[in-house]
Amino acid sequence: MASFLESIKQVFGGGHKGPILGIDIGSSSIKVVLIEKVEEKIVLRNYGEIFLGPRGGVAVGQATNLPPEKVAEALRDLLKEAGITASHTLIAIPFSASLLSVVDLPDVGSKELNSMIPIEARRYIPVPITEVSLDWWVLPKRRSDEKPKVTTSTEAQKQIGKVEVIIAAIQNEVIKKYESIKRDAQIPGGASHFEIEIFSTLRAIVGSDLSTVIVIDIGAGSTKLALIDEGVVRGSHVISMGGQDVTLGLSRSQGIPFDKAEEIKCRVGMIGDAEGRDVTAVAELLFANVMNEAARFAENYEHKHNTKISKVILIGGGARLKGIERIVAQNFKNVPISIGNPFSRVDTPAFLESTIKDISPNFAVAVGIALKGLEE
Repeated sequence: MASFLESIKQVFGGGHKGPILGIDIGSSSIKVVLIEKVEEKIVLRNYGEIFLGPRGGVAVGQATNLPPEKVAEALRDLLKEAGITASHTLIAIPFSASLLSVVDLPDVGSKELNSMIPIEARRYIPVPITEVSLDWWVLPKRRSDEKPKVTTSTEAQKQIGKVEVIIAAIQNEVIKKYESIKRDAQIPGGASHFEIEIFSTLRAIVGSDLSTVIVIDIGAGSTKLALIDEGVVRGSHVISMGGQDVTLGLSRSQGIPFDKAEEIKCRVGMIGDAEGRDVTAVAELLFANVMNEAARFAENYEHKHNTKISKVILIGGGARLKGIERIVAQNFKNVPISIGNPFSRVDTPAFLESTIKDISPNFAVAVGIALKGLEE
């Protein structure tokens, strides 16, 4: 089987023509986005979402762990219902199904790194190397590292150049799983390209921004952190708590079913009357732990590289919780906080403006992986 990143690299040969379909298979829902480049504009052709909870015997909004055939069935139903036909399709691999590490290695050249990295990777990958598809690439040097430093001749002799390298791995079983989903879902236009979702998110949300940004992706069952500096992923972390935990907490505290609690959370958030105060009490308690961990993650990076986080961008279904910025601000004081809009580069119909604004945080990965198909 070819390396999963070999298929990714093929995309760089030139943008695909015709409608491009991006697919994000999350734990609680599947999101799809169909875009096309028309006269230098990126145009939204279609989009859709299908919740997986009911197919796994749980409520809408709850995380699931469905077998591949059930996921394929849901995806097939979504594409059929939306009437989506694409000339090319790309699928995002969930961050939880991948292993990503940024490591410092001696600057010994690509030939030596080729033999060094599989050995180095064993320190970070908890399974045999033969069971994963492995790839790596050297990150650009930081601007601060390019500044000339005054050293004595003795210090210069002792200095050993270092490079930052991203080591990425996906278990072969995961690749097989997504190949089977692709096949069983009868995806239009085929699906020969995959990408780890963190890179799709970067493309859609950060783009060409070179400042130091932390992206907080609040999913149903987990929260993913990505540290982006000078346009490159410099660090990542996963917290095992997400939006469904707020719903579960509200359900228990109010003695109401999960689906009713989910409806209240989505409708009023932390704004408004007694219902809003109920959501606030639970959300502040649960998200305090998440945001404390996110702040520590950011602070460690700041101290290590003598820099400051310039902005926080929120995405994922949890970012749609009304008033969420206030909780984040308690841990990221004096740092601008915004809700990510992956459709900012996409031309969307005027009549869908309010709908797109509401759903956009949840479609960052789907938009990002679709944009990849249009890259030169």
